[in-house]
Amino acid sequence: MLLKKMTITFRHKLTFVYSSVTICLILIFVSALYLSFKNSMIKEIDRTLLAEARIAATRGIADNNTEKIGKVMIKKTGNEYVQVSNIRGDISITSLKSGNLSWPIKMPLIEKAFKGTYSFDTVSFRGEPYRVLHFPVDKSRILRLGYSLQKVDGELKELRNLFFFFLPFLLITVAIFGYHMAGRTIVPVVRLTETADKIKKGNLKERIQLDSPGLEIRNLVKVFNDMLDSIQKHVEGHKRFTSDVSHEIRSPLTALKGSIEVTLRRKRKPEEYEDILKKNLFEVNRLHKISDNLLLLARADHDILELRKSWVDINELLGHIVERHKNKILEKSLDVIEEYQEPLEFLSDRDLLDEALSNLFDNALKYTPDKGSIFLKTEQSFHGITVTFHDTGPGIPEKDRDRVFERFYRVDKTRSRLSGGSGLGLAITKWIIETHGGNISVRNHNKGGAIFTITLPVDDA
Repeated sequence: MLLKKMTITFRHKLTFVYSSVTICLILIFVSALYLSFKNSMIKEIDRTLLAEARIAATRGIADNNTEKIGKVMIKKTGNEYVQVSNIRGDISITSLKSGNLSWPIKMPLIEKAFKGTYSFDTVSFRGEPYRVLHFPVDKSRILRLGYSLQKVDGELKELRNLFFFFLPFLLITVAIFGYHMAGRTIVPVVRLTETADKIKKGNLKERIQLDSPGLEIRNLVKVFNDMLDSIQKHVEGHKRFTSDVSHEIRSPLTALKGSIEVTLRRKRKPEEYEDILKKNLFEVNRLHKISDNLLLLARADHDILELRKSWVDINELLGHIVERHKNKILEKSLDVIEEYQEPLEFLSDRDLLDEALSNLFDNALKYTPDKGSIFLKTEQSFHGITVTFHDTGPGIPEKDRDRVFERFYRVDKTRSRLSGGSGLGLAITKWIIETHGGNISVRNHNKGGAIFTITLPVDDA
């Protein structure tokens, strides 16, 4: 209900904005049209006055009187101005500087006319508007012609009345149009609200679909849908992560529980207890490894893991890793071919880098068959430091290559569990390498086996 109320309020605001802008534009247009029409009529009157003035100045004022145009001849005698004729053409001698003058007098216009420049003015005479022309005849005489604007004012008044008559209908039409346009404008907002409401109820597959929206709205919808994709991916990943953690922990716990229950059913020889304890220790170590990896990833996700960097000899570190796995190497009769470029140091957290490289070497040991080979190679170029792990195992199917670095993902789930793998090693390795500014990739060798390649930035070296 609140969302609906907010939407309606927003729509009303948009309607007000649309209507206000439209009305303002209409008023500006009508005003410009009205003034243009008025100016056009005034200019036509001015042309008529000018034509009459020229005729009157040429043929004589008495012969050109009309009922529409009033002519007054003004003479200059010394420093005084004298009206020689009135609006009806009757002779009357009147000083312009004194007396009760019937016509409004603007001395600057009269003086301007005596200097040879005609000018127009609008005055009121006996309650009636006139357009007045001051026209020079010669150095001592000017004509003042007046044309009644009563008819013009009447036409303009009719035009104004017509506009004000249609104004209410115009306002209603603009308001309806604005309300409709506001409704179309807020459609994406309504869709966003509805989609967000469905998502709130747990439907993460909902997406916004709009028909040909504007560029800004289309970008907003794209960002919103991308955000939903990201949220759905993270939620599904979280669910899968929780499920995988539960399964990984349940498996060794079930094995421990079953082993202990079977052991307690009867008395056993010390040798049997020792064998059972060794098996249980394997499961305990597996649980311990899972908990350590989960703790590391949790700290990494929340960015609370501080790197303790120091200069590390990568070749020396790889040598220690190979030495730690010597028993497993001998057990499977593997050949480990090491090709190192000397010297090769990198500024890093030694423990984390050791963890990453150990995970990759352990992964190679698991998937390399007996009497197979593992190739380790390091080199440095202007691209950075490169560390390569190449095994002669079955390789990684193409459909799985993009997912091998996901948490709890295994190419061969059964084999990984039997070997004690939790599916977290490569995910941890990827995070460690990227935290140090590097990247990791995997591909298959054309003769078989997987090749994991680590590239570390040379700037940090």
